[in-house]
This record gives sequence, structure tokens and C-alpha cells, in this order.
Amino acid sequence: MLQPTVNQFSNLQNILVVRLGAMGDIIHVMPAVKHLKTAFPSAHLTWLVEDKLEDLVKGLPEVDEVIAFPRRQWQACLKRPTRCFTMISEFQAFLGKLRKKEYDVALDFHGNFRSGLLTYLCNAKTKIGFSQGYCKEFNFVFTNVRVTPPQKKMHRVDKYLSLLRGLGIEAPYQRPSFSIPHADRLFIDNFLCNNHLDQKTIAIIHPGTSLFGKYKRWPLENYARLADRLIQEFGYSVIFTWGHLEYQMAKDIVSSMRCQATIACKTSSVMQLIALLQHARLFIGGDTGPTHLASCLVVPTIAIFGPKDPLVYAPYDKNAVVVRKDIPCSPCSRRTCENVICITTITPEDVLDRVRVACTEVYAYTHTMEQSV
Repeated sequence: MLQPTVNQFSNLQNILVVRLGAMGDIIHVMPAVKHLKTAFPSAHLTWLVEDKLEDLVKGLPEVDEVIAFPRRQWQACLKRPTRCFTMISEFQAFLGKLRKKEYDVALDFHGNFRSGLLTYLCNAKTKIGFSQGYCKEFNFVFTNVRVTPPQKKMHRVDKYLSLLRGLGIEAPYQRPSFSIPHADRLFIDNFLCNNHLDQKTIAIIHPGTSLFGKYKRWPLENYARLADRLIQEFGYSVIFTWGHLEYQMAKDIVSSMRCQATIACKTSSVMQLIALLQHARLFIGGDTGPTHLASCLVVPTIAIFGPKDPLVYAPYDKNAVVVRKDIPCSPCSRRTCENVICITTITPEDVLDRVRVACTEVYAYTHTMEQSV
């Protein structure tokens, strides 16, 4: 089969990107979306994403339209059988919206059964996905152009960039950018000012993960000891960010500290979180979406990794460093673990060592990047 070229697709008018979640993976798809818009600047680019991450995708200047997959709403309906007819009606309306555009091309970056079915249902003429062995749940049966990535084990960013080969695009990494509404910036500026943090050197710590990935969490007492040391030895003002069902976690950490730290305001959108992260001079977090977000915002980032393979899942930018232990059973692909020694054996001193050693070169790199932005 001949390698496709961009010229073959020069008349594209409507492109659909399918990546439903999670935050980290959506961030990893963004460089590919930048290249899509560069290659086809006049095409209308739509992103199909889960409703809870809709505002993250809306902040991308390359995206013309967002279609929200109402996962939370339909999950609630499934718990209440009396709403089955309502759900059927809502699904028909969603499907009508999905098929309205008559897409020339749909690219399935997600690669599972649900994303494959949605890609198939959108009725795109060309449906691009990963080949068998590089996707899950027989996803490949829903696509008619299948791309084989260069190697089996590779970083997610590079894997997603390789999908563009289905359109004849060879694409190097490009950092994503976001359009932050003025109201969101003002909201964060007011929070910092009201807490006397607007003139401080800020370190942001995000101790949480999704409930699905809670086994990847570093112990809360370690975050408390780490934050105390950052304040005492480095002079940082520490802010703890939190997501859904994580406020008590942040509160417990702050209450067990010797020094004073601040719990972040509730952010009603990812754009507000981005506006807050842009004030940080250091970010520390686990294997979770905000860590990837901080890294691509050119914030010096320390990522605490346990079971997952950093060669595949670590923050991609050079301003991020990973702290992990060489444990015989790590990395692994398990979803749960009764004794997560790969994460619990990491000490606050291990993280501080990376802060001391890495920050010099990371700060130099981020300063260079800030000058070029």
C-alpha cells in the first residue's frame, strides 16, 4: 500500500478528532491536533470528548467545535431504569449532532471499543485508527485506514503523532497552547491577592489522582513533610490543588503540617486551573492529569511515579523530571495492588533530591522556553 500524502487530502472540509478522556491522554493528543490544523488550516476541526473534560478542549485555539459525549449523564440514567426512555431520546439527539457535519476524516486516538463505535457512527468517509495489536477491544474493526506505530513501547505523545501518518503527515512534537478567558485569569488573580500570594514564589502540589487511579497516590503524610521542607529550605509558598472529592485530602495534609500552606480555591473549569498553574515556579504531583498540564505549561515539574511506566506515561516536556524507585515488579499494568511499594517507598528526601538537582537545569530550560513563547 502506498504511503498517503497530505496532497491527497487537500480538500478536507470537516475533521473529527476522537479522544474521550482522560486528562493526561487528551493533553498528549494536543500536539497532533496542532499539526492537523497547520496541515489543513481551512478545515473545520471538531473534537469528540467526554463531558467532564469539555472545557479543556474548548481552550485550544485549533479546535473549532467540541461535541461532548454525555457519559456522566448517561451513567446516571443507567442507575435509574425509569429514565431509560429519556436516555434513548438523548442518544438519538447526540447521534444526530455527531452525524450532522458529514466528516471527511475521523481520527480515533482513543483506540477502544466505545471510541471505535462512535467513530464508525459518525459516518466519516475515512476513519483512521491504530492497527491490530496497538488498540484495545477490537477497535480496529471500526476503521478503514489503520496505522501501525513505529514500535510497540513508546511514549503516548509519539504514538498519537504517528496516527497522522494516515493523512501523510510526519509530525515532530509541538507544545500545546491555551486561550484562557479573562474572567478565569481575574478569578485566580483575586484568589492569590486575597491570600497575599500574588508577590510570592509559589510551589503547587497536587496530591490527588482520579478514583480509578487512587492506587498511584503517594501517602498524604509524605506530601505534608515535603511541603514543610519546601517552605523551610527553599522559601516557597505552597498551594495544594484538588479536584473532585479531593478537598478533604488537601485539608488533612495542611492540618498535619508544621508550616502554613494554602488550599487552592475551587476551580470550576480546567481553564481556571491552568490560570493558577501559570503562577507556579514549581509543581509536584503524581501520575495524573494536572502534572501533565503543568509540564506543558512550561512549569518546572516533579512527577512522582509508581506502577506506571514513565517511558510511556511520564510528562513529555524537558522541564519535567520523574521520581521513582527501581522495584522488580515496577512498572506493571495492574489496576489495583494491595502493597504498592513502588510508590510508598519513595521518601520526601527522594523528591527533594530531585528538586535540588533538577531545578537548576529545569529552570534554565523553562527560562529559555518562556523567552521563546
